[in-house]
Amino acid sequence: MKRLHEMRNDGGSLLSGLFDRRFTTVITTQMVPTIYTLGQLLSGMATVYVIFWAFQQSWISGLAWLCLLGPAMFLALVVTIRVMLEFVLTVFRIAFFLEALGGQIESIAGQTEDIHQDLPRIRFWRKSARGK
Repeated sequence: MKRLHEMRNDGGSLLSGLFDRRFTTVITTQMVPTIYTLGQLLSGMATVYVIFWAFQQSWISGLAWLCLLGPAMFLALVVTIRVMLEFVLTVFRIAFFLEALGGQIESIAGQTEDIHQDLPRIRFWRKSARGK
């Protein structure tokens, strides 16, 4: 199985990554700006739809949605989408950093194993046999 940093598709095509059925590349980080833009457009369309619906109910509710509730709904939707996408990106960054950290730990473990074998054992924490 490929490692995450090998799966990263920094220079590849987004379209070729979409049709990768073996999931050998990670394209989620490249798709986030497109998903965010699509989310903003859908939030705007939903807000406009609700405003038109409110105007069909009554002028007062239409004006309330146009001036207060509509913009608040749009901002709430966009903020929610943004937070969710940042959470997804953070999970991917954590995965990449943990894999890099694992490689560094393996390197350090190899070095400390060499040092451990070269040094004599020091047992100062055990009680001496003279005290008994």
